[in-house]
Amino acid sequence: MRPRTDEIIRAFTEGSPSDRQAILAAMPPTMARDVAIQLAASDEPSIAVVGLDQVTADHVGDRDPELCLSLATACYHVCRHLYGNHGAGPAQVYVNTAGRSAHFVITALRSLSRYEEVLRFLDAALPWLEEARHRSHLTDLMIARIEAHLHLRHENQAAELLLAIPEDLRSQDVRFASLRRRLDVIAAPDRL
Repeated sequence: MRPRTDEIIRAFTEGSPSDRQAILAAMPPTMARDVAIQLAASDEPSIAVVGLDQVTADHVGDRDPELCLSLATACYHVCRHLYGNHGAGPAQVYVNTAGRSAHFVITALRSLSRYEEVLRFLDAALPWLEEARHRSHLTDLMIARIEAHLHLRHENQAAELLLAIPEDLRSQDVRFASLRRRLDVIAAPDRL
Protein backbone atom coordinates (compact mmCIF):
# COMPACT_ATOMS: atom_id res chain seq x y z
CA MET A 1 0.00 0.00 0.00
CA ARG A 2 1.35 3.41 -1.00
CA PRO A 3 1.79 6.19 1.56
CA ARG A 4 -0.90 8.85 1.76
CA THR A 5 -0.21 12.52 1.08
CA ASP A 6 -0.21 13.41 4.78
CA GLU A 7 2.25 10.59 5.52
CA ILE A 8 4.61 11.88 2.83
CA ILE A 9 4.39 15.41 4.21
CA ARG A 10 5.03 14.22 7.75
CA ALA A 11 8.05 12.14 6.72
CA PHE A 12 9.64 15.08 4.89
CA THR A 13 8.83 17.73 7.51
CA GLU A 14 9.14 15.85 10.80
CA GLY A 15 10.57 12.44 9.99
CA SER A 16 14.02 10.95 10.09
CA PRO A 17 16.12 10.16 7.03
CA SER A 18 15.02 6.52 7.28
CA ASP A 19 11.34 7.63 7.37
CA ARG A 20 11.86 9.61 4.14
CA GLN A 21 13.69 6.71 2.51
CA ALA A 22 10.90 4.29 3.45
CA ILE A 23 8.29 6.58 1.88
CA LEU A 24 10.18 6.72 -1.43
CA ALA A 25 11.01 3.00 -1.35
CA ALA A 26 7.26 2.29 -1.17
CA MET A 27 6.72 4.03 -4.52
CA PRO A 28 6.67 2.11 -7.79
CA PRO A 29 10.15 1.76 -9.32
CA THR A 30 11.26 4.55 -11.64
CA MET A 31 14.51 5.63 -13.26
CA ALA A 32 15.26 8.11 -10.46
CA ARG A 33 13.82 6.31 -7.44
CA ASP A 34 17.09 4.74 -6.21
CA VAL A 35 18.94 8.05 -6.45
CA ALA A 36 16.01 9.82 -4.80
CA ILE A 37 16.11 7.37 -1.90
CA GLN A 38 19.76 8.25 -1.36
CA LEU A 39 18.98 11.99 -1.48
CA ALA A 40 16.17 11.51 1.04
CA ALA A 41 18.76 10.17 3.52
CA SER A 42 20.40 13.59 3.75
CA ASP A 43 20.10 15.62 6.94
CA GLU A 44 19.95 18.72 4.71
CA PRO A 45 16.25 19.38 3.93
CA SER A 46 17.06 21.05 0.60
CA ILE A 47 18.71 17.84 -0.62
CA ALA A 48 16.02 15.53 0.76
CA VAL A 49 13.23 17.49 -0.94
CA VAL A 50 15.04 17.15 -4.28
CA GLY A 51 14.66 13.39 -3.88
CA LEU A 52 10.91 13.76 -3.39
CA ASP A 53 10.75 16.08 -6.39
CA GLN A 54 12.58 13.57 -8.59
CA VAL A 55 10.17 10.76 -7.75
CA THR A 56 7.25 13.12 -8.30
CA ALA A 57 8.55 14.16 -11.72
CA ASP A 58 8.90 10.51 -12.71
CA HIS A 59 5.15 10.02 -12.16
CA VAL A 60 3.89 13.04 -14.10
CA GLY A 61 1.88 11.82 -17.06
CA ASP A 62 2.09 8.14 -16.11
CA ARG A 63 -0.87 5.77 -15.81
CA ASP A 64 -1.58 6.72 -12.20
CA PRO A 65 -2.55 10.40 -11.99
CA GLU A 66 -3.77 9.89 -8.41
CA LEU A 67 -0.24 8.89 -7.35
CA CYS A 68 1.19 11.89 -9.19
CA LEU A 69 -1.37 14.12 -7.48
CA SER A 70 -0.51 12.74 -4.06
CA LEU A 71 3.25 13.13 -4.57
CA ALA A 72 3.00 16.59 -6.13
CA THR A 73 0.63 17.87 -3.45
CA ALA A 74 2.93 16.53 -0.75
CA CYS A 75 6.03 18.02 -2.37
CA TYR A 76 4.32 21.40 -2.71
CA HIS A 77 3.31 21.45 0.96
CA VAL A 78 6.72 20.20 2.12
CA CYS A 79 8.39 23.04 0.20
CA ARG A 80 6.04 25.61 1.72
CA HIS A 81 6.77 24.24 5.19
CA LEU A 82 10.52 24.29 4.60
CA TYR A 83 10.28 27.81 3.15
CA GLY A 84 8.53 28.89 6.34
CA ASN A 85 11.33 27.41 8.44
CA HIS A 86 14.38 28.18 6.28
CA GLY A 87 13.46 30.86 3.74
CA ALA A 88 13.87 30.22 0.03
CA GLY A 89 16.70 27.72 0.55
CA PRO A 90 19.92 27.32 -1.42
CA ALA A 91 19.39 28.51 -5.01
CA GLN A 92 15.73 29.11 -4.04
CA VAL A 93 15.16 25.35 -4.02
CA TYR A 94 12.00 25.50 -1.87
CA VAL A 95 10.36 28.21 -4.00
CA ASN A 96 11.35 26.66 -7.34
CA THR A 97 10.38 23.15 -6.29
CA ALA A 98 7.05 24.40 -4.88
CA GLY A 99 6.32 26.04 -8.26
CA ARG A 100 7.26 22.91 -10.16
CA SER A 101 5.15 20.79 -7.80
CA ALA A 102 2.19 23.15 -8.25
CA HIS A 103 2.53 22.63 -12.00
CA PHE A 104 2.54 18.85 -11.45
CA VAL A 105 -0.56 19.09 -9.19
CA ILE A 106 -2.39 20.93 -11.98
CA THR A 107 -1.24 18.42 -14.59
CA ALA A 108 -2.64 15.56 -12.49
CA LEU A 109 -5.92 17.33 -11.70
CA ARG A 110 -6.46 18.17 -15.37
CA SER A 111 -5.88 14.56 -16.39
CA LEU A 112 -8.57 13.62 -13.86
CA SER A 113 -10.89 16.39 -15.19
CA ARG A 114 -11.11 17.90 -11.68
CA TYR A 115 -11.29 21.55 -12.71
CA GLU A 116 -12.99 22.84 -9.55
CA GLU A 117 -10.00 21.48 -7.62
CA VAL A 118 -7.65 23.16 -10.10
CA LEU A 119 -9.25 26.48 -9.21
CA ARG A 120 -9.18 25.87 -5.45
CA PHE A 121 -5.54 24.84 -5.56
CA LEU A 122 -4.50 27.81 -7.72
CA ASP A 123 -6.47 30.27 -5.60
CA ALA A 124 -4.20 29.28 -2.70
CA ALA A 125 -0.96 28.59 -4.57
CA LEU A 126 -0.66 31.55 -6.95
CA PRO A 127 -0.60 34.32 -4.33
CA TRP A 128 1.98 32.43 -2.28
CA LEU A 129 4.20 31.72 -5.30
CA GLU A 130 3.98 35.36 -6.40
CA GLU A 131 4.86 36.58 -2.90
CA ALA A 132 7.78 34.13 -2.74
CA ARG A 133 8.95 35.56 -6.10
CA HIS A 134 8.66 32.32 -8.04
CA ARG A 135 8.93 32.91 -11.77
CA SER A 136 9.37 29.66 -13.69
CA HIS A 137 5.81 28.30 -13.71
CA LEU A 138 3.63 31.34 -13.04
CA THR A 139 2.59 31.80 -16.66
CA ASP A 140 1.65 28.12 -16.97
CA LEU A 141 -0.35 28.30 -13.76
CA MET A 142 -2.17 31.49 -14.84
CA ILE A 143 -3.09 29.82 -18.12
CA ALA A 144 -4.24 26.70 -16.26
CA ARG A 145 -6.53 28.85 -14.13
CA ILE A 146 -8.12 30.46 -17.21
CA GLU A 147 -8.48 27.09 -18.95
CA ALA A 148 -10.13 25.58 -15.86
CA HIS A 149 -12.72 28.36 -15.95
CA LEU A 150 -13.31 27.62 -19.64
CA HIS A 151 -13.78 23.89 -18.95
CA LEU A 152 -16.32 24.79 -16.28
CA ARG A 153 -18.05 27.23 -18.67
CA HIS A 154 -17.16 30.24 -16.53
CA GLU A 155 -16.47 32.41 -19.56
CA ASN A 156 -16.82 35.71 -17.72
CA GLN A 157 -14.29 34.73 -15.05
CA ALA A 158 -11.91 33.46 -17.73
CA ALA A 159 -12.22 36.73 -19.66
CA GLU A 160 -11.63 38.80 -16.51
CA LEU A 161 -8.52 36.80 -15.63
CA LEU A 162 -7.20 37.12 -19.17
CA LEU A 163 -7.69 40.88 -19.13
CA ALA A 164 -5.91 41.10 -15.76
CA ILE A 165 -2.73 39.63 -17.28
CA PRO A 166 -0.33 42.49 -18.07
CA GLU A 167 -0.24 43.26 -21.80
CA ASP A 168 3.52 42.76 -22.01
CA LEU A 169 3.14 39.21 -20.67
CA ARG A 170 0.16 38.47 -22.94
CA SER A 171 2.14 39.62 -25.97
CA GLN A 172 5.09 37.34 -25.11
CA ASP A 173 3.17 34.05 -25.06
CA VAL A 174 1.03 32.81 -27.95
CA ARG A 175 -1.09 30.76 -25.53
CA PHE A 176 -2.75 33.96 -24.32
CA ALA A 177 -3.78 34.76 -27.91
CA SER A 178 -5.20 31.25 -28.20
CA LEU A 179 -7.23 31.77 -25.03
CA ARG A 180 -8.49 35.11 -26.36
CA ARG A 181 -9.56 33.35 -29.57
CA ARG A 182 -11.40 30.64 -27.61
CA LEU A 183 -13.25 33.30 -25.64
CA ASP A 184 -14.15 35.15 -28.84
CA VAL A 185 -15.57 31.94 -30.35
CA ILE A 186 -17.63 31.29 -27.23
CA ALA A 187 -18.95 34.87 -27.21
CA ALA A 188 -19.95 34.93 -30.87
CA PRO A 189 -20.16 31.44 -32.38
CA ASP A 190 -22.45 32.57 -35.21
CA ARG A 191 -19.86 35.03 -36.59
CA LEU A 192 -17.44 32.26 -37.63
